[in-house]
Amino acid sequence: MRFMLCLISILLAAPVSLSARHNNQDSIKQDKKNRLVLSDGSIYTGQMRLRKPYGTGRTEHVNGDVYEGAYEKGLRKGVGICHYANGDLYLGFWDDNVRWGEGELQYASGDVYKGSWISGVRKGKGVYMWSDGSYYSGEWDSNLRHGTGTMFWSDSSEYRGSWDKGRRDGQGEYRSGSYSYSGTWKKDMEHGNGSCTMPNGDTYTGQFRNGTITGTGDYKFANGDSYKGTLQNGVAEGKGVYSWSDGSVYDGEWKDNRREGTGHMVWANGDSYTGEWQNDIPWGDGSLILADGTRFKGTFVNGLVDGKGVVEEADGTRLEGVFKDGFRTGTFTVKDKSGKKIRTIIY
Repeated sequence: MRFMLCLISILLAAPVSLSARHNNQDSIKQDKKNRLVLSDGSIYTGQMRLRKPYGTGRTEHVNGDVYEGAYEKGLRKGVGICHYANGDLYLGFWDDNVRWGEGELQYASGDVYKGSWISGVRKGKGVYMWSDGSYYSGEWDSNLRHGTGTMFWSDSSEYRGSWDKGRRDGQGEYRSGSYSYSGTWKKDMEHGNGSCTMPNGDTYTGQFRNGTITGTGDYKFANGDSYKGTLQNGVAEGKGVYSWSDGSVYDGEWKDNRREGTGHMVWANGDSYTGEWQNDIPWGDGSLILADGTRFKGTFVNGLVDGKGVVEEADGTRLEGVFKDGFRTGTFTVKDKSGKKIRTIIY
């Protein structure tokens, strides 16, 4: 605001009227010696030196643009106002005929930029306000957000951090009404190490790739469960440890958010299983130990003992035979803890 007040004061003090909001023909009355037709047909009225615009003046360009302000050696230099034919309006400093220094560009679309210009483009520090209420405050280069800055969107979401060529890149923090992320960005996406909070209350700290939770990290669920290990596109994939809020824990391999491969599971009641898993249930070779000390070693199908196996009671007694759908079937051999055969049982 201080800059704009100073700019307006300079313009009002100039020998030629520099009104920012009018384009009427009778605003300037000059002697013929102060009027110059330029080589492209544009008409200049104002101060001159050696028949070139020098000082303050007004140029009505053949393309419809109108400039009022300071000139030096025939070029815009200093403070001036330009009404563009497309409806844009610039108030600020010029050098070598281009916007250079502090200035404000009011776009016909309703957008506004206030800040630094170099060689006609936004470069340095400035604020850009969109007509929908969004705005950016920070560093610019080649008309793009570049460096550090803060972006506020009309939906109340915001980003604070690093930018590269108009995109979020580097360290930054994003917040919206239902999601937040703090960490590394690349090409406008979460990429690298970071932490986020989901709309449902879940939280995650770890690696991201191209905007997705991918890599190694620690995922905590709003219900009290947690997972620590590798993930792909937000789901457990590879090796990891899942802890349930009731105290149950699984440590092993995962595929598409399901226990798949080999792993060790301990339930809250004290039962445990070590072996192969398929589609989130014990399937294949494994060992089950119940809380009362009973042990089973053999084959599991669809979560049930199935096939040849050995049951070892808490006192060391062993039963060897064939199971079907979790039940003993056929002939079982009973041995004591030393391995001596005691008897045969038929089920």
